[in-house]
Order: sequence, then C-alpha cells, then structure tokens
Amino acid sequence: MTLKPDNYIMLDSRLNRLSLVSTPVLINALEFAEQSLEIHDKIRASNLSGLRDVLFSGDSEIKYRLAGRHAARDKPSLRLEIRGTLELICQRCLGRFAYPLSVNRYFELVADESALPESDLADDEVDYLVIDPAMDVVGLVEEEVLLALPMALRHEDYCTGSANVSHGRKPSPFQVLEGLKVSTKNLEN
Repeated sequence: MTLKPDNYIMLDSRLNRLSLVSTPVLINALEFAEQSLEIHDKIRASNLSGLRDVLFSGDSEIKYRLAGRHAARDKPSLRLEIRGTLELICQRCLGRFAYPLSVNRYFELVADESALPESDLADDEVDYLVIDPAMDVVGLVEEEVLLALPMALRHEDYCTGSANVSHGRKPSPFQVLEGLKVSTKNLEN
C-alpha cells in the first residue's frame, strides 16, 4: 500500500505536546528538537510491515515516546523510548514467544552525512540522525524495534510448542522410516 501525503499528519511547530492515533507521522526533526516537542502513541505490531513475518499474533501494542531537546553540547537531539511485549514465533518450536521490548535511544541531529563523527565507536550512548524536514516517526520506531530483536527468536530455556513431546523433540522423519525398515526386516525373517 502506498501512502499519499494526505495520509500523514504534519506536526505544527507551535504545539508543545501531542497524543496521536496510530497513523504515520511526519515531523521536521530540527524544529521538533529545537522547540522541545514530544509525541507519544501506541502502534499495533501488525501495522509494522517489517515485523509481520515474525509475529505470532498481531494483537501486541508498542508504546513509544519521542522527545526533542538540545543536548548538553548544545546540539539538537531526540530521545526515543519504546515499550511493549511482542508475541513472536519461536524459531525452535513455532509456538508463541513473548518478547519484552524496552528501547531507550538517544540521537544527535546532524546537518548531513559529512557532519557525522569520524569514529562513532567513541560513544555507544549516542547515535546520529541526518536532519530530515519530513522524518517518519513510525518508520523510526519500526527500525529501532527491528534492531532490538534478538538474532534467534526463540524461548531461552525450553519450548512449550507443539513440536516438542514430553521427553524431548519429535523424532525426525528419517528415524521413523528407519524404524519401519527394521520392522519389515523382522516380518521377512
């Protein structure tokens, strides 16, 4: 689905605080930070296209808060907080896997890519965003949620899904065939 510009909400820089419905939101990142604006909202996990393949249930809600401010070094910055519990598909048992999501990111705004620091490794607490006059907030939230997911989406200790039996995993189809082969040999003898 392609979103048309009239599907977006442009934030009025004269507003100090907004609570929005789950709709794509565009902000002018520099004005947002300079005027210390704040957005908080809830998004259904199923509305984030990058998560659809790993969601067990799209009923999960993600709460986010984006706040603009001037950093200690007098640079415009954004603070993004994301909270929620995602119902994901366990890659081991294909059952429901509840993943608690807690993201707290700090971004300094830079004019362009040439203004990025040479060594981004010096400060793990700060990331950089190029100033965008039409930054998609929901897109930023989706990117950070995807980055926060573990490499292997699975239960930590054990699985309770249907692929497990009471004493371990289901036997492989090859083990079942081997058992049939042995039983037919016994019938021939």
